[in-house]
Amino acid sequence: MLDQTRQLIHRATADLSAEAWFTVPAGYANNIAWNLGHILVVQQMLLYRLSGNEMRLLEGQYASFRPGSSPADWHANPDTEALREQLLAQASLFAADLDAGCFGATQPYTTSTGVTLLTFQDCYEFNLFHEGLHLGHILSLRGHFA
Repeated sequence: MLDQTRQLIHRATADLSAEAWFTVPAGYANNIAWNLGHILVVQQMLLYRLSGNEMRLLEGQYASFRPGSSPADWHANPDTEALREQLLAQASLFAADLDAGCFGATQPYTTSTGVTLLTFQDCYEFNLFHEGLHLGHILSLRGHFA
């Protein structure tokens, strides 16, 4: 399911102009690039960090895309093609790590929406919900530049 969700996000971010990637339209808090990077960071937080594994993120990604961050805090725009490549690579790496048994007990975590995650399965399911939510944001933002 994660791979299919990532494919949808990858297609939704194809062929965008720099304006579409980096503009924050009125009424929005973030841009498409932030939403994509945020998906990458939150997946690592929920599925890796909470289960005691190292997060696999590029330097600066956590600070740029963590919950509560903003494109207004960036010193430079991120490489969007690198983010898109990482989107697919991260899904493949997760599948391999899952097959290798890398995930076990998870630290309990309450999300900003008040959902309490107690098990790895909870984290996985919430991550899919979260990625779908941000896919919706990306599609909505994309509509401003069609």
